[in-house]
Amino acid sequence: MASSCGLQWLLLAQALLVVVASSDSCHFPTIFNFGDSNSDTGGLSAAFGATPSPYGESFFGEPVGRYSNGRLLIDFIASSLGLPFLSTYLNSVGTNFSHGANFATSGSTIRQSYATLSQSGFSPISMDVQTWEFS
Repeated sequence: MASSCGLQWLLLAQALLVVVASSDSCHFPTIFNFGDSNSDTGGLSAAFGATPSPYGESFFGEPVGRYSNGRLLIDFIASSLGLPFLSTYLNSVGTNFSHGANFATSGSTIRQSYATLSQSGFSPISMDVQTWEFS
C-alpha cells in the first residue's frame, strides 16, 4: 500500500512539473531528481563500478555509466527547461551541481533498504537513502 501511494505521489509530481514546465512564465534554475533506472544518469555506476558497453554508445558515442543506451525522461525534462543534463550526485568528482543533481540509481525501491542486496533488491540506495543524501 505504501509503495502504491509513493508511486502515485511521484506520478503527480511529474505531471505537475510537465504542466509548470510548459508555462512560459516559470523559470527553473535547478532540478533535483529521485528515482530508479528510469532516470538513473550514472548513480549506480558511480557507486559500484562502470557499466559495460554498449550502454550510452548510441546517443553519447561512448559508455557513460547509464543502464540505458540513450536519453532518459529526465534528460528531456532538463532540455525542455533549457538546462544541461543532470550530474549524478554519487559521481561528485568533476561534476557540476549548479543546475541540480540526480539522486536516482538503477534498481532502487521505495521500501527501506536492508543490510544485504538479497533482502533489498538490486540497489541498496532506496528512496529514503536518496532523500538523506539530498538533505
